[in-house]
Amino acid sequence: MELLLNILRVILALLAAAAVGTLIFFKLTAGLRDSRRRWAEKRVGQGARKALLLYQPSNARRNVPQAEALAARLAEKGYAVTVNHPSEDLPYAPGDYDLLVFGTPVYLGETARPLRRYLETHPFTGKRVLLYVDGLDLEHAPELEPLKELVPPGNELHAVKVAPRDRAGLLAFAAEYGG
Repeated sequence: MELLLNILRVILALLAAAAVGTLIFFKLTAGLRDSRRRWAEKRVGQGARKALLLYQPSNARRNVPQAEALAARLAEKGYAVTVNHPSEDLPYAPGDYDLLVFGTPVYLGETARPLRRYLETHPFTGKRVLLYVDGLDLEHAPELEPLKELVPPGNELHAVKVAPRDRAGLLAFAAEYGG
């Protein structure tokens, strides 16, 4: 009986160590999520209306195809889309665009700091704004609230949380609210 208890203690200790290790790993990789990415400007479409799509790539860049598909769909809808990663020193004036789209991955309930900083430092009003986050817990989306608060009043705001790699969900959202 004592041998069984010792084995159980060892198993529990290993599980606890694995849990702590996992938390440390995610905390360290959150720094990657928040790192400034190189400019990667792409222009998609030749439409009469202009859209700005700024998104923070996830650590494994799994959300890049989502953003590319979204830009292509907006171009099909008649937008000339400028796509890039958020940064405080981007030369884009949000007021110059008809549609603003901002996207970020979620890690441990947090969104990307570069996107939050961009929203804090680039005020705009009278715009249609689409916010999207990709994360695993689709039943709860508390991380959208702080992002929504960064969008100034006087804008038409729509927000959604989609699963990583869920292009169909993101495109349906854009089709409904992208204009």
